[in-house]
Amino acid sequence: MKTQNFIRLLHYFLFSLILLNCSEDEENYLVDSSKISFANPAYTIEPGMSSTTIHLKLNTKAITNGIITVELSGSALYNTDYTTIPQAINNKIDIKILPKTKDTSFVVHRSNQNLTTEKKINLKLKNPTTGFSLGNNIASEVKLTAQIPTGNKLNFDTAAGTVSEGNSTGIVIGLNTTNTVSNGSHARVKLIVPEGIVYGTHFKTEPVPVLNEISLEFNQNAQSTSFKITPINDNLVLGDYSIEFEIIEATGGLEIGANKVFTATILENDNATGVINTIAQLRSKFNENQNNWYLPAEYLIEGVITSNGNTADNNSVYIQDATAGILIRFNTPSIFHLGDKIRLNLANATGTYINGQKAINQVSLNGFAKYSENIFVEAETITMAQFRSGNYEGKKVEIENVYFLNADNKETFYGQKIIRHGADMAAVITYATAYFSNFLVPQGTLSITGIAGDWGALMPQKYSHDINY
Repeated sequence: MKTQNFIRLLHYFLFSLILLNCSEDEENYLVDSSKISFANPAYTIEPGMSSTTIHLKLNTKAITNGIITVELSGSALYNTDYTTIPQAINNKIDIKILPKTKDTSFVVHRSNQNLTTEKKINLKLKNPTTGFSLGNNIASEVKLTAQIPTGNKLNFDTAAGTVSEGNSTGIVIGLNTTNTVSNGSHARVKLIVPEGIVYGTHFKTEPVPVLNEISLEFNQNAQSTSFKITPINDNLVLGDYSIEFEIIEATGGLEIGANKVFTATILENDNATGVINTIAQLRSKFNENQNNWYLPAEYLIEGVITSNGNTADNNSVYIQDATAGILIRFNTPSIFHLGDKIRLNLANATGTYINGQKAINQVSLNGFAKYSENIFVEAETITMAQFRSGNYEGKKVEIENVYFLNADNKETFYGQKIIRHGADMAAVITYATAYFSNFLVPQGTLSITGIAGDWGALMPQKYSHDINY
């Protein structure tokens, strides 16, 4: 009996010793299998993120090599919207499990960053190999979120540009969009033009505006369009000026962006670059030269046009500055009007006498510049004796307290008429080109204003201003 008890105690001792010496790893051999689950029920890959790692966990360490299959489904398309590492075959990924590990993983990579709607990838664990079994969480999902719409913005390429008035190429003004546009998209651009600047006189555009607005069409799938502004070489000294273009409408899914205004600055090219001579200096050259004489390659004068059609022909005008006046005869019909303040280049013109007075003949219209219009030149009031002296030739003058001889309510202004003050007399000449040439010569005492011109005669220019009772 004692022998049996001893043997029994020995067995218990040896069994306990074996149990005490078992390691944690050896304990796992007593477990039937390791259960595999997803670590998280859901994952999200935002636009701009390249990938996310999907973790699998085991409830106990693996005791052997194994494989678990992840089945893929959902609205996201493999190889279009996403890929995986390892690569899927027939929408299934085989994930290796290594011995003595309690987790494993795989990677989902986002391929499409411009999704317009959210898409999902459904993940499901299947078919664990021997030594492994499915845990509680065998399903998970990955969301591929949509790109947040930012709008298709329409902006000018740049904010400003400059071009010289003499540049016939102009400026091409570009507009761009953040994304391509659909067919039928268009924009309207409003012109903001400073006072005194006139379309067609000072500048033009392509396309032509309608009611001060330019309409622009976009081609299918385009991301840009443009228009052009070209300054007109107007010979007007206006100084630099700026025209603004503002985007006021955009259609076809377009939105007006922050850069909606473009400023085009037109640089003046008509400013004088040489010496401006006075008309008194010009007249003095008649004292230095005999018969016909020529001016040099550049000779600039400035003044105001004082004639208004009552001249010998339509090539002739009178111009006056603060020092004197003179007859100018162009080699083509004059384009100037009473009150125009202009600059002329008398290069290669001829100093001569026309109709008994000093004049500059064969003047070219090339290189002229106009400063302003409707400038009033005050007539200098002189006596009949001063008028007859010839010292006021070419100037606008006024003679007071005179009367017309032979004024009988039948005589008209056309031709040569005689005025008288006391014992002094002078001639008044009116050409057929004057609009008042068929007006009746008034009776009574009056004042007459005109230019001291042809053959020393007085030449009225504007009846309402020049004939005063």
